[in-house]
Amino acid sequence: MQPVPIRMLNELAYCERLYHLMHVQGLFESSADTVEGSMQHERAERRRRPSDVADDMWPRAPQSLYLGDEQLGIVGKLDAIRFSEQGLWEPVEAKHASAPREGRPFHIGEWELDGGAWPNDQIQLCAQGLLLRTNGFPSVAGRLYYRGNKKTVRVIFSDSLVVATKAAIARAHELEHSPMPPPLRASDKCFRCSLNAVCLPHETLFLTHRGDNADEETDAVPPKVRDIVPRRDDLGIVYVSEPGSRVGKSGYELILADPDGNQTEIPLKDVRHISLFGNVQISTQLIHECMKLGISISYLSSSGRLVAVVHEVMGKNVSIRREQFRKFDVESICLLLARAVVHAKILNQRTLLRRNAQGLDKAVLRELAADARRALSASSLESLLGIEGMAAKKYMQSFPLMLKVGEAPSGQTIMQGRNRRPPKDPVNALLSLAYSLLERDVYAALAQVGLDPMFGFYHQVEPGRPSLVLDMMEPFRALVADSTVIRTLNTGEVTWNDFYLGPESCMLKPAGRKRFFLAFERRMHETVTHPVFRYKLSYRRMLELEARLLSRYLMGELPDYRPIVTR
Repeated sequence: MQPVPIRMLNELAYCERLYHLMHVQGLFESSADTVEGSMQHERAERRRRPSDVADDMWPRAPQSLYLGDEQLGIVGKLDAIRFSEQGLWEPVEAKHASAPREGRPFHIGEWELDGGAWPNDQIQLCAQGLLLRTNGFPSVAGRLYYRGNKKTVRVIFSDSLVVATKAAIARAHELEHSPMPPPLRASDKCFRCSLNAVCLPHETLFLTHRGDNADEETDAVPPKVRDIVPRRDDLGIVYVSEPGSRVGKSGYELILADPDGNQTEIPLKDVRHISLFGNVQISTQLIHECMKLGISISYLSSSGRLVAVVHEVMGKNVSIRREQFRKFDVESICLLLARAVVHAKILNQRTLLRRNAQGLDKAVLRELAADARRALSASSLESLLGIEGMAAKKYMQSFPLMLKVGEAPSGQTIMQGRNRRPPKDPVNALLSLAYSLLERDVYAALAQVGLDPMFGFYHQVEPGRPSLVLDMMEPFRALVADSTVIRTLNTGEVTWNDFYLGPESCMLKPAGRKRFFLAFERRMHETVTHPVFRYKLSYRRMLELEARLLSRYLMGELPDYRPIVTR
C-alpha cells in the first residue's frame, strides 16, 4: 500500500472527485488562488526563523519535517512546528483563505468538528499531528493561520477529529482503486476549485442527464450548466519563423534572438506553446524548463507542415490511455464515434457555406444536410469515408463563392479545387497552413488531457500519423481553419502580393505568413457561445473541452460523445 500524501487529505475532505483527479490521475492546474498561495508559502519559508527546542533533540527546532508511517498509510512534509514549554509539538499550517466567520460546528459524516477552522484544513493538520505522535513527538493540538482575515486558530486533536482523519485516510486508499466519484451538485466549492475546467462538474451532470433521457419524452429539466470554466486561455503562443533565429532562456524569461542579434524577452509564465518554423534553433535549457512548466513545443517545416510536437512525459492519466486502446480496438465503438465526427464536420461546413457563400445553389445545402444524416446511419467506416468524400467535394466546389478577392494576376486562379503537397494556389496554401496550426493545437490539447494523439478511431493508424488528432480536428476545420482563411482574404489582410506563385506550387511569403499567424490566433482567442452549454468559450478552450469530454466517454462517465456543431 502506497502512503497517501497528507496534502491530499485536504483535497479529499474538500471534494472526493478533486482528490481522484489530483492524486489518482495526477492532474493539476494552476489558478489565481494556487499561484498566490504558493508565493505566500515561499515568502513564509524565507522569513521563517527556527524556535528553541530541547537540546537532546536538535540544537534548534527544525524549520520543517518530512515524516511518514506505514501503519497510518500517510506521508508528508510538515512546513512548520512549534515546541511548547509543556514538551508538546504543534504543527503549524498557513492557508491562503479566510477562517470561517460564523463559528458553528461542522459535521463530517457522523463526526462533529470545531467551527473555528474549515474541516478539510483540520483533517490535514490532524494528520500531521498523528505523524508526529507515531514518530515519538507528543502532539495534542496544532495551529492554522488564515491569511485572508489574519486569524490564527488552535485546533485540538479531539477524539472525533482523530477518528474523522483516520476515516479520511482509509477512504483515500479506497479511492485509489475506484472509479472517479461523481461531481458535486450545485456546490459553491466548484467556483474556487483550480480544477473546475478539468472536472467539468456541471457539464458532466448535464450530459449525463441528456443521455439518460435521450430516448424518452420527459418534461424533466437538466441541471443548469453554470459558467465557471475560464472563457479563454490567457497564455500565448510564440511563433518563431525567421530563418537563423535562436530561442533560449535567461532566468524566468524566454529570449528570442533574430539573425541580426536583436533580442526580445518574453516571461515564461505568459507562454503556453512555442512553434518553430524551419531553420530555428532552441536551447536544451529552454526545452527542459518548458517541460517542467508544461509548455509544449512544435516543430514545423518552413512551408508549415507539422513535423513534431514535444511535451512532457505522458505520465498522467494512464487509465485514460488504457481505455482508449481498449475501446478503439472495438469496431462498433469506432464506428459510433466516427459517425458523430463526420456528421458534425458536414454540418459545420454547411453552416459556413450558408453564412458566407454568395449565389450558392440551395440544393447544395440540402444535399449536405442529407449527407450528414446518412453519416449517422453509415454501416461501416468504409461507407462513412465515401459519404465524407462526397460531402467534401461539394463543399470545396462551393468554397470560392465565400471569397471576395481582387483581380488575379494573369494566368492565375484563386482556387483550383482542393490540392496540396504542394498547394498550387493561394487558397490551398492558406488552408494547408491553417490545418497544420489546427493540428498542432489539437495535438497539444489531447496530450494535455492524457490521450494518445497517435491512436485514433477513424483515420487509419499509420506510423507517424497522429490519427486521433486528425479525428478530433474534423469538426473544427470549417469553424477555425476555413473561417480564418476566408476572413484574411476577404478583409485584404492577405493579398495576391503575399504569395510566391509558381507553375506547380504556391507559398506564402514571410510577411504574409506573420499576418496570417496573427489572424489565426485572433480566431483561436475569439469567444463564442457553446451550442450545448450556452456559455462563452474561446476556440482553443473548446479544443481542450472536446478532448476532456471524449476522455470522460472512454472512462464510462458520459453515455456518449457528441462533437461540437455550430448553429
